[in-house]
Amino acid sequence: MKLIKNTIYLLLIAGAILSGALMLSHNDEILSVKPIENLLAGVFFVDSITEAEIRTTYNLAKKEQDKLNILIVPGHDEAVFGAQFNGVKEADLNVELGEYLKNLLEKEEAFNVFLVRDSNGYNPIFLNYFNENRWSIIQFTNQYKNMMNTVVQLGLVEINNIVEHNRASEETIIKLYGINKWANENDVDIVINIHFNDYPGRKYNKPGEYSGFSIYIPESQYSNAKASLALAQPVFDQLRKYLPISDMPKEQTGITEDQELIAIGANNSLDPAVLFIEYGYIYESQFTNENIRKIALEEAAYQTYLGIKNFFEGEVNLSTKQYDTLSKTYFWNNDLNKGLKSSKDVFALQLALAQNEVYPPETLSKNDCPINGNFGRCTNEAVKEFQKKYNIDPPLGFVGPITRDKLNEIFAR
Repeated sequence: MKLIKNTIYLLLIAGAILSGALMLSHNDEILSVKPIENLLAGVFFVDSITEAEIRTTYNLAKKEQDKLNILIVPGHDEAVFGAQFNGVKEADLNVELGEYLKNLLEKEEAFNVFLVRDSNGYNPIFLNYFNENRWSIIQFTNQYKNMMNTVVQLGLVEINNIVEHNRASEETIIKLYGINKWANENDVDIVINIHFNDYPGRKYNKPGEYSGFSIYIPESQYSNAKASLALAQPVFDQLRKYLPISDMPKEQTGITEDQELIAIGANNSLDPAVLFIEYGYIYESQFTNENIRKIALEEAAYQTYLGIKNFFEGEVNLSTKQYDTLSKTYFWNNDLNKGLKSSKDVFALQLALAQNEVYPPETLSKNDCPINGNFGRCTNEAVKEFQKKYNIDPPLGFVGPITRDKLNEIFAR
């Protein structure tokens, strides 16, 4: 693909020159003849990977005839740690979730999983690649920028930027394009970028007004766009079962196309299918509270894993039937009542109630009622609905011995 795109770039320039020579004057009208430009641009943006190719690789891998390569990219690093709130750094959350996801995916024999960065720092494969290939990465970056500028100037590609992003530092740009270059060269099939969200103007020490997750994918004109959208949909459908969709206006569709994010192939620089998942906002309590953070990140990783599996196999037929959360093996020993905060028991309870389709209550949304381990109005009302559903009388909205027994009967398997 690299050779094809390089060749096409040269042909695009030649095509532009030739098309200029083919400008014909006829009865004071100028007729522009651009068949060569259009043809070459069409080839430049031909699918670099398809949904069918990914599925074929997976099926071969299940027969031990191949491996499907998945690259996990926890965003940011120790030098540029991204969003932060009350001492919690996005880079650390990204790594922790990335490690959980890697452990889940590696259990599948069909997958060959690479993690760019873990809790010890950059994977030596990538650290060495950045250092040894710095100049070629810069050339790669400039080449794709020039190719994109050419097709834009020729009017063959439309600029379509929906969400404004922070500008990355020079070193970060080199690393991000370096990851894209490495992925192209090493036949990576799927790239998963892990991030947490924030927005300009929020006071650094105060929670913001938005909540929820979003998935960014390459804009529809890009070579990896179709396959990325096909992958994004089942992952989105799985995550939305338990996580609220971002209520920031430009992210409310849940899946957002983007041309500028380097991590998903800015300037058409990435061949594999790719997702850029913002799992929530950095200030949401389930991510900032140390008592809950681990199980919240584990659950987010598990739902992502299930979404990827669903892409290949449809709805995963779990041994626990419909119970597709980590609460499927949870056992409650304690009574639970309104006012509890940052409780693992309450977090598991909220997951179980969501599984049981009574959380959040009908009059409230997932953004109103995040799964965060806090027993407030949302959980109280949902427990009442659960009690009504199973004829636990009176439905008072707290978890006592009878309600706890029913929860353990259903979920503690």
